[in-house]
Amino acid sequence: MKIEHVVTNAYRMPPSSPWEDATNKVQGLEFIVVELHTDNGLVGTGISYTVDIGGTVIKTLIEDYLANLVIGMNPLHYEEIWNKLQRQSRRLGLGVNSMAIAAIDIAVWDLMGKHYNQPIYKLLGGAREQISSYISEINLSSTDTVDGLLSRVGGYIEQGYQNVKIKIGKEDIEEDIERIMKVQELLGKRGNVFVDLNQKWGAAEALQKCGMLDRLNLGWIEEPMLYQDIQSHRNLKKAIKTPIALGESMYSRFQFLEYLKADAVDYVQADVAFVGGITEWHKIAHLADAFGKLVAPHFMMELSLQLLCGVQNSFMLENVVGGSLTELGLLEVPITVNNGIGIPSQLPGHGIIFNTSALAPYQLDSSTIRDIFVGGSK
Repeated sequence: MKIEHVVTNAYRMPPSSPWEDATNKVQGLEFIVVELHTDNGLVGTGISYTVDIGGTVIKTLIEDYLANLVIGMNPLHYEEIWNKLQRQSRRLGLGVNSMAIAAIDIAVWDLMGKHYNQPIYKLLGGAREQISSYISEINLSSTDTVDGLLSRVGGYIEQGYQNVKIKIGKEDIEEDIERIMKVQELLGKRGNVFVDLNQKWGAAEALQKCGMLDRLNLGWIEEPMLYQDIQSHRNLKKAIKTPIALGESMYSRFQFLEYLKADAVDYVQADVAFVGGITEWHKIAHLADAFGKLVAPHFMMELSLQLLCGVQNSFMLENVVGGSLTELGLLEVPITVNNGIGIPSQLPGHGIIFNTSALAPYQLDSSTIRDIFVGGSK
């Protein structure tokens, strides 16, 4: 089996419900979709994404540089393909190149699943048939009220969720604490509240404010500070008992290794689209396991479901309100979480089958984005 040609498209659309956290108001989600066509008729579909910015850059990098590198290669040789792409793009640094490699790598794994007639989670090890999920919302607008938050959480409970993640990072920490405690009261003893700062605080502020949060018995505090600051995360982890979660802003196993060696993280949240795809994500999961840490991948629910069911040290699936491919209406065959439990698709490969008619109106190109992009960082 050989790869004969590569087709790449990019799309931009708003989340199906508004997204706003402590550091950003999201204008659009951008998806980069790659198809690898083989000489035996199999087609593998890969996906990467960005939040607000960079989709056309990733598409161009694949089309102009990376696609030709894999023509003629055997998709069953996933390590050879991944390393070739990484070696050729490494001088770009970390970020855009790994996000581009991810789309190709995920398509390679989709082809492998179709070749072996197995879902990806079984190729990764088949550690379990299902995984618990938490609902994750991105709603920290200035107009949101505690009553509004509680109304939404009540709806999540009705859907069967016992674990909820909310954004925090108000200027007054007491507002954050009030929101957390009200949600905990509504959940009762049935589950956990996780909180996410999106790198809002500096080191001194994090020490002070996380100390105030430490008495609330939270499931974790996520990305309290800039992700590059390993030493401050280590200091914070020593100072509080609440677990620290992070990883959505990292792009390689070597970045995770530094955090793990420093004992600066409790839950590893590698994003399959950011770290270079399934090949690298799987190594990060095993690396975390060697340090006794659990993995809880960021976003990409439909793909993360396959990953989590493939490895032994899985914690929980994230289902982001307004962000799943199913909720966005982009799939022919919906992949959903039912009663707080995710069950991976049993179709060969990853089971993500895009509805091309649903995607078509959101086609992204450079000329259109130049006219509309304004950004949403605070």
